[in-house]
Amino acid sequence: MLLVLLLACLTPASPSRGRLLVTPDFPVVEIGSNFTATCVIVDAGELTADDLQWSLSKTLVPKERYTRVNGTAVSVTLAVAGEQPEWLYCSDRPPHLEPLIHGIKLRKAYPPVRPENVSCVAHQVEVPKDFSMSCRWDPSGRQTAAAPTTYTLTVAVRAVSNFSVSTGRTSGSVPMPVYPFHMLLDIWVEARNILGTVESQHLQEDAGWFVKPQPPSELTLISEKSFPTSLLSQWKHPIASVYMTLTYEIRFRAEADPGWTDVPAADTSKDIESFRLQKLRPDTLYTVQVRCKYAHNGLHWSDWSTKATRTPEDKPTSRPNIWIVAAKPGDRKGKWLQVVAKVTDPKFSNGKIQCFELEIQSLDEPLRNPGAEWERIAVQEAAPYDGPGRHLLKQLLLPEGSLNVSVVAVNSVGASPVASLIIPKRTHELPPVEDLEVRPRGGRLELRWRPSSWRTASEYVVEWSSGAGWDWQRESRGTTNTTLRGHLDRFVCYNISVFPIYSRRLGAPGSAQAFLEQGAPLEGPAVAVKDKPGHNEVELVWTEIPAHQRRGFITNYTIFYSSDITVAANTTSYTLSSLSGNTKYDAWVVASTSAARPGATTTPSPPRSTLVQVEPRPEGSPSSRIKKSLWPQIPNPGESTIGTWAPDYPLKRVRQRRGQRRRRHHRQHGAVLLGGAHGGLQGPDAQRQAGGLQPLRVHAAPAGPGGAPGSSRAGRPTRRRRARGAARGQPAAAGGSGL
Repeated sequence: MLLVLLLACLTPASPSRGRLLVTPDFPVVEIGSNFTATCVIVDAGELTADDLQWSLSKTLVPKERYTRVNGTAVSVTLAVAGEQPEWLYCSDRPPHLEPLIHGIKLRKAYPPVRPENVSCVAHQVEVPKDFSMSCRWDPSGRQTAAAPTTYTLTVAVRAVSNFSVSTGRTSGSVPMPVYPFHMLLDIWVEARNILGTVESQHLQEDAGWFVKPQPPSELTLISEKSFPTSLLSQWKHPIASVYMTLTYEIRFRAEADPGWTDVPAADTSKDIESFRLQKLRPDTLYTVQVRCKYAHNGLHWSDWSTKATRTPEDKPTSRPNIWIVAAKPGDRKGKWLQVVAKVTDPKFSNGKIQCFELEIQSLDEPLRNPGAEWERIAVQEAAPYDGPGRHLLKQLLLPEGSLNVSVVAVNSVGASPVASLIIPKRTHELPPVEDLEVRPRGGRLELRWRPSSWRTASEYVVEWSSGAGWDWQRESRGTTNTTLRGHLDRFVCYNISVFPIYSRRLGAPGSAQAFLEQGAPLEGPAVAVKDKPGHNEVELVWTEIPAHQRRGFITNYTIFYSSDITVAANTTSYTLSSLSGNTKYDAWVVASTSAARPGATTTPSPPRSTLVQVEPRPEGSPSSRIKKSLWPQIPNPGESTIGTWAPDYPLKRVRQRRGQRRRRHHRQHGAVLLGGAHGGLQGPDAQRQAGGLQPLRVHAAPAGPGGAPGSSRAGRPTRRRRARGAARGQPAAAGGSGL
């Protein structure tokens, strides 16, 4: 189509009609403005301006937009919209034998917009005076392919020289081999396209204001044994002071610290090359960082220089963290104590603890050992005690009188202050804390207590233990609530004790038990029948669930047979009464904890059951004699031997199928029927062999909603009546360390 139009434009018209010419030729028009084009008849003959028409992209332009210039020229005014180029044609009106047409292509563009937010930084390169000025700015409006915008970055040194670079991007760099220190720079950006040129605001500042220096070089950290709480940092200027004066910023942090500590700016604002960090912790790895910038309101900081080193060791500055726990060796009589110390406590060690010195004095007989010798115990020789960083220093037999235990920690520099604990007489225990409460909260165990109303404690020691571990932590004298800071596991019972310390004298503990989280016991109690069952009652006994399988505080037990009965948590036997004589019962017991679950207030254990058969009434009872006298003995057809004569007799098949179903039912429920041809109990002989208890089996049926096991055996009527008895209180608080 374009080729046809061009050929039409280039084809000479008839001399009698002339030819058409549209001006301006191939213009770039501004989007959003009005554009006027004029069509002129060249070598006009009989053709006049009234015979011409305009069309834009094959669409006729309304005559209202035409303007008749003279008899041979007509103009049109259009509103420029859209970004795509369009063709504007001028032609004669039909009908015509030889059409006349001429067109121009309208290329559309946006005018340049003033660049904003010009920011520049002079990067220092390898050579001390060699720099590169890099600048960035915001784009100057929208662009089209017809009129791309070109940016020119200019860096002018007043009255000396200009440095410039052109780019189509919104950033640029100007190399400056010799940087003009101490001179004023004038920086601006020029945006240019075919529609015009516009400049940004000029940025005029001292040359040093733009400089981003290299990081301080050759940073070193010096640790001195005579100054264990300080580090001397040294570095070199990245730019000589003759060119520009620098100010520095220093920060540091210990290995375990989450954040940085900044050195006050007033201490580092000078043009310095060293600084001493003070009030540090001995024997601690510190990371130090230093950076710099132009001292007179410089804009850009350098990158950080980083170095790490360890402060020297110092003698321990606080008492060692010791504690005394009870121990009962199986081969010795009496009560034993163990002195345990933590050797990795960073609050006091100030270095690696090499040994402990221990002294034990009797306070009741001071004249017998007025100058007791200190026993030296190397850390390598001390036995690790129930966890990393804890060592057993001494095991001693608790005497009847009071003991003063003193311990000193020693590292390569010196000894710590003395830590002492006085163990009072058994008959002179000091008062414990009051109203100790332990509850889980936010994945931790939270403790609350009240100080003794009889005496003021100087500090507290919180001790907790389980079957898998043991630990302690110290709290200040004003503490009345805390959380256990060690690692705790779910479904584990913790024995927690709070010991008040009265001027080094150990007080009696306040103790409690707690779970971080409770769940259903791993298995139910083992159930058995006590003695011989009666004609309508039987007594069940069971053992307590082992502590490591409880996973919570047992709140009650529930006994299931035809219906269910709930008994208190401290009960381990129960007599079932009002039973039917000569009847087998499948009984089981589940234990419940206070762990909440949907649809239940307690969480039961998996059931374990036993098979119970109630004895029939004796033959000599009055009811049996009356029955025999009033009703004749009728043979039982089911016990006839005719089945042996006719193997295919249908009744025998039915019995076989019933027996198969009964055996399959017991296998599915995990039943093991002990004794007798039919799985019944075998009376006093079997009881004597079992030690007075009936054999038991595990009931494998899953627990149903609400904690009850699944439905009873088919064919047996089941009453879903449940009589729940409230538990007789929560479990008693366990003892503490046993001191």
